[in-house]
Amino acid sequence: MTKAFALLFLGLLAFSCSQQSTRPAAVAFHNINSKFNAIWQADRLYQELEKKAWEERKENYANTLSILPPIDSTFGQAHQQEITNLIRKASLVINRHQNSRYIDDAYLLIGHGRFLLGDLKNAVETYKYINSIEPDQDTQIQALIRLYQIYTYQKDFENAEKVEEFIKEAPLNNSQKTEFLRSKAFYHQEKGEIVLAIALLEEVAPSLGSRYERARTFYLLGQLFQNQGKYSLAKENFEKSRQIKSNYDLQLHAQIAQQKLIGDESALEKMLKEPKNEDKKSEIYMALGQMQYEKNEFNQAKVYWEKASVNNPNKGELYLQVGNMFVRQLKKYPEAAQYYDSAATYLASTHPSYAKAQKLKKSWLDYVQMTTVIRKEDSLQILGRKSLTELDAFYTQIKANQKRKLDSLNNQKKSVAPVAQALIFTRRSPSPEQQSFYFYNDMARNQGTQEFMFKWGNRTLEDFWNRKNKNTNLSTTASSPEKITAQASPSAETKPVTSTDSLAIWLAGIPRTDAQLFASNKKIEQTLFTLGKFAKLELNENELAKKTLISLLLNYPSTAYEAESLYLLYLSSYMSADKKEFKDRLADRYPESYFRQMILKMENGQLSQSKELEVQKTYEMAYATFKLGNYSDCFKECLGIQQRYPNSKLEDKIVFLMALCKGGQKDLSAYTLQLKNFTMAFPSSPLKPEAEALLKSITLNTR
Repeated sequence: MTKAFALLFLGLLAFSCSQQSTRPAAVAFHNINSKFNAIWQADRLYQELEKKAWEERKENYANTLSILPPIDSTFGQAHQQEITNLIRKASLVINRHQNSRYIDDAYLLIGHGRFLLGDLKNAVETYKYINSIEPDQDTQIQALIRLYQIYTYQKDFENAEKVEEFIKEAPLNNSQKTEFLRSKAFYHQEKGEIVLAIALLEEVAPSLGSRYERARTFYLLGQLFQNQGKYSLAKENFEKSRQIKSNYDLQLHAQIAQQKLIGDESALEKMLKEPKNEDKKSEIYMALGQMQYEKNEFNQAKVYWEKASVNNPNKGELYLQVGNMFVRQLKKYPEAAQYYDSAATYLASTHPSYAKAQKLKKSWLDYVQMTTVIRKEDSLQILGRKSLTELDAFYTQIKANQKRKLDSLNNQKKSVAPVAQALIFTRRSPSPEQQSFYFYNDMARNQGTQEFMFKWGNRTLEDFWNRKNKNTNLSTTASSPEKITAQASPSAETKPVTSTDSLAIWLAGIPRTDAQLFASNKKIEQTLFTLGKFAKLELNENELAKKTLISLLLNYPSTAYEAESLYLLYLSSYMSADKKEFKDRLADRYPESYFRQMILKMENGQLSQSKELEVQKTYEMAYATFKLGNYSDCFKECLGIQQRYPNSKLEDKIVFLMALCKGGQKDLSAYTLQLKNFTMAFPSSPLKPEAEALLKSITLNTR
């Protein structure tokens, strides 16, 4: 009888374990197993991972913080095994307890796991699915809030607004309301609506549960108020953040920000002396440098910022800031190029300013190369004005200096050699990590290259590369006469080079004849124009462009680049008087110029319909004159149309007809110039293929 009851009990228990059963016993069994087994374990894993995500994240206090911390893909990679385990635990509920009331909780945890992995696409699909299975109201709200956050991260504001409508209709408890308001503040921050973000953060900050999150939010409010110019409110919020004392790093940065706003340099210098701030000196020096910068003490700011570069995790941002100071305030462009180069090296490829730093590096290094060409030619021309006796004495002095430094270097090598040899025998064999660190690490190699170039310049790999005058502008050619001889003479390997031969080759590189001087001046003229145009169009440095182009026009008054230079000077000028001067000068010197027409276009805008009809009639009259063979009169009529009606719809036809008039007058150079101006000014005109065909025929006929 006992065995029968036992068998009956086991049978009922097995029947109640079925996932498809809706009986109370079966549902209760699966609910208990879901909640207190898989869901409990998965939720505990999620809480631990969320805590780690906050603890392991490195905040960049140099920039305005994000209200919600940015998605960190590296965290998902580092904790992939734990997150996978979280998803697996939650999936057990779906696979084994389908009649449980905790299915929606399982999907919510799966969505959270995918979010931590950075798998936003599948996370979105999971959160959407939760809303399709009639979930518990609390679970549904959590899924909607996280979905709202993801859309905001992706800057998909349209879908975020749709989700927001659903959230507003749901009854929210206090914690859900706090999380939603913080997410909405983040939404406004991402859209650039900072005033709305501030209002929401002020409401939500006191009710945040975590001390760190409260302190971080008050610090962020301080940053936002500071950016708005509300310094008293900024100081108040920095003080609130500091008083919460959540962690020392945040507390220290709040104190630095507060002292910087007050302008108390002595307090910051006192902080430098505290042993506990040894690892944070770079941030304190950054603040001191910023204070000096705002007082226009740029040289002192540079000193502090150079100290801040030691052990600074945000070194790339610092170098970018210093480079900007050298360009805008100090006007020291070669130094700025070096700092931009460093910024491009140290900034991570994922940094928002990475692309900008790369572009600035390339642009300013190109600028420095062009200025080097000008300085070199100027230096060679100075040498060219010396007598042969003076040049001979100068060359002899260079050779003597080289020999003295070479002898000194050899003596140093002899004295250091025994020590170096001893070090080789006593050095421990490096580990595989040490062996591969430098040469397999692109950032380390780039950093080494940058530091080498910053100290020594761009040196050729050869013996005695570290000679002091190796790469100077004045004696680039003079400092290496033997090298020049080896390159210039095919028989250098078989025939010894005498000092007389070396001197002759060195003298050959100095412009002393009229032809050589003319070629040197043409190189300077062309480089000055290229440099001025580059400064305006590529670097957007108007003052630098004006200075360079005015120098070109003063030193080379008959330059072929005068028309375009005047146009660029017009664009680079802020004062209306300066603009008028360059515009009038261009109109007086080059009334038919394409660049003059560009200015007229900018100043007059689009024509009215009645004006377009006038242009049409006047153009037909000019074309009739052209058909009669009166090319000179037709050209004058077309020029008059351009001046009276700039930017008309028939402008391409008018300019093309002007070119044909020059062709009819047999003025080949003017004809070619007009056609080239046409193809440059109207790249989408239907007449462009015909103009290019005419240019090609002119080229073939002149060969």
